[in-house]
Amino acid sequence: MYYVYEWYNVETNEVFYVGKGVNRRYKVKKRNNAFNNYIKDNNCDSRIVKYFEEEKDAFEFEYTYIKELKSNGQCKCNLHCGGAGGSGEFWTDELRKEYSEHNVMKSQKQRNRMSIENPMKNKEICERVNSQKRKAVIIGNKEYKSIKEAVLELQTSADCISYWCKRGINPNGELCRYKKSTQVQYDGKRYNKGSCKPIIYNGTEYESPVDISKKLNISKYKVYRWAKKGFDDYGNSCKYINDTRELKFERKKGENHAIIVNEEHYKSISEAGRKLGVTPQYIGDILRGKINSKKYICKYDNQQPSISLNG
Repeated sequence: MYYVYEWYNVETNEVFYVGKGVNRRYKVKKRNNAFNNYIKDNNCDSRIVKYFEEEKDAFEFEYTYIKELKSNGQCKCNLHCGGAGGSGEFWTDELRKEYSEHNVMKSQKQRNRMSIENPMKNKEICERVNSQKRKAVIIGNKEYKSIKEAVLELQTSADCISYWCKRGINPNGELCRYKKSTQVQYDGKRYNKGSCKPIIYNGTEYESPVDISKKLNISKYKVYRWAKKGFDDYGNSCKYINDTRELKFERKKGENHAIIVNEEHYKSISEAGRKLGVTPQYIGDILRGKINSKKYICKYDNQQPSISLNG
């Protein structure tokens, strides 16, 4: 059994939508945007107008009824005059013809509009559409119309350029931003922190142990060892910024022995190695006789002359 139903305003009795349906179709509240907005703002209800044995008859009545109501200023939420919907059981030649004649997408006006505004056919429309999607970027003193243009010239990736704009600077020190965005102020710290850990050495904070190694011209692995112990070889504090350990500095065995190298006095092996530009281990091996060196003549400051067994 088919029927034609209508939705109406309970307070004014104005019919704002007509449709054809079966079962409980007339109770479904979701239709087009005009319908959905209307029932949100008004007190509405639905009712069945007429039943039909044949779907074709229901289509014909729906079409005639909508045209009649539209002529009286009603059925404002019907986008067309109906007669082309259905339950999916069949389409007749008459219904297909009716739907085709009233299909707004087939009107000459609509065809002309779609042809004129089709980006595939109109270069001006294409350029306007693309310009809305493109993001112009400024890198250094040069402006690029899009990220793609910058990628091709700078031989990098789009993600990389997006990261530059987010940081406000690239690895070459050039300021970077999207043209329509405010310039991000670079904080002056290292560009790529990676796994760097802030560290405090001798009262000064550094972003990474690497910065200390460069400043002192030593291996970064030595700084790592200092941070593990909490002190450098001379008792200066060296700790990661989140290190809360309470540590006590202990000198290495023999590290406080004064020595003489080439008649010059040094407070320790470490001091001699640092000033002579060699490792403390190298000086220690000379002192212990493991290495014979003509360049460095080393001895402990309190070393006694050897006693001859032949006296």
